[in-house]
Amino acid sequence: MSIHDPIVITSDMVWERIPVRDPESHKGIYGSVLAICGCEEYRGAAALCTMGALRSGAGLVTLAASETVISSVAGQILEATFLPVTTDTFLSQATAHHPLQTRSALLEKLRKATVCAAGCGKKESLETLQEMLTVLQYAKGTIVLDAGGLCSLATQGTSFLEEISSCADRLVITPHPGEMAKLTGLTVTHIKENPASVALDFATKTGCIVVLKGHRTVIASPDGTLYENHTGNAALARGGSGDILTGIIAGLAAQGLSPLDAALCGVWLHGSAADRCANRRSMMGMLPSDILEDLGQIFLECGR
Repeated sequence: MSIHDPIVITSDMVWERIPVRDPESHKGIYGSVLAICGCEEYRGAAALCTMGALRSGAGLVTLAASETVISSVAGQILEATFLPVTTDTFLSQATAHHPLQTRSALLEKLRKATVCAAGCGKKESLETLQEMLTVLQYAKGTIVLDAGGLCSLATQGTSFLEEISSCADRLVITPHPGEMAKLTGLTVTHIKENPASVALDFATKTGCIVVLKGHRTVIASPDGTLYENHTGNAALARGGSGDILTGIIAGLAAQGLSPLDAALCGVWLHGSAADRCANRRSMMGMLPSDILEDLGQIFLECGR
């Protein structure tokens, strides 16, 4: 199949991949998500990613963030658990201000989590780079990387490709064109004009799943398969939309969907919920957090 013939994601494709919940099940069956998200400036991103994972069905979601971020969102998200960390926690050597047991708790969470969602609400910085390198080294499940996490990895130049090589088969990246430009060295204009070829080239080169966001978001698989999403609208062109998408993909992957299936189902659901939300709140007036209610309605109508 050429890049000019992407597979359009349909509702049937989505629902054949998302299982019906077993009435005899428990939270352990639906997996765990560790969200490493947020900073002082972007606290809301941590909340939106965490809520996206919870609302898409993950059994347990833990937010690992600074005390400042956690204190800001804990009262809004009663169902999550929290792991207070600082940048020092991610360093290879513990510090006097952040003892070894705190780092050990983080590494244990990374090893045990079904999925790690990282980068939402993170600034491009050396500190974020260290955090992402720790995620890539220690996370044993699916990894979903977004935003500042991707931009920070890109500061390494092409050497970041070596960092992701060991986990590429369980890695999903969710860049917008600006972030993809930093990862590839291409211009934003070129990426917007050639999203399919850019996404496919990166996926086949690295071995990861690429979700290149845009008017028609494309999902590229390392085997050369390309999917295109036709749900969603211009209301998603505001801060916070991508954080929810990252959470949704992570929540679906936690329940056993492959990285590719979680990506294509998550993108379709995210856009479909946004379409419904725009019909009741308008594209101008709706907020990214509003679509979580519509997401639940979609699950309800489809017996999930």
